[in-house]
Amino acid sequence: MFKKLFGRKGKNEGFNGLQEPIFPEGPFAVSQISDESGFYGISNVNRGYNHYPNKKYFPWCVQLTIEFQNTNENGMPNDMESEILDDIEAKIEGFIAAKHKMHFIGRVTRKSFRDVIFYVDSPNFGEAYTNEILDGINKIRRINFSVENDPNWNFVSGLLN
Repeated sequence: MFKKLFGRKGKNEGFNGLQEPIFPEGPFAVSQISDESGFYGISNVNRGYNHYPNKKYFPWCVQLTIEFQNTNENGMPNDMESEILDDIEAKIEGFIAAKHKMHFIGRVTRKSFRDVIFYVDSPNFGEAYTNEILDGINKIRRINFSVENDPNWNFVSGLLN
């Protein structure tokens, strides 16, 4: 009886059926993305999420798209803009992490825009609080914030391979 009560779970099985690692630490991979016209952008993603076994527990894809104001000749952010983007990302990450179990997948920087991608356990953020945070950020840079149900993580599959 004690073995049943206190026995160890399977080697890789954690709390509530989650498998380790619950939060993969990487490696982060930086890749150049191109399309039929040539250079498209740069991705920086956590490849530790490739073949992630716990996708069903974090089925909501949160994507933030930030529009740049200060770019260099190829449409990528200049140093000043990069600092602003880092601050915005930190605010969004704190906002999401305050109420959710969050997985930061990475970012894609392309001409005049940056996409930042997370997966979370729930789509509920609270309308008033969300509006307050996003309205504040929109005063600094135009953003688009979306939450989509993506239980198989199809949206990021091409980035993680």
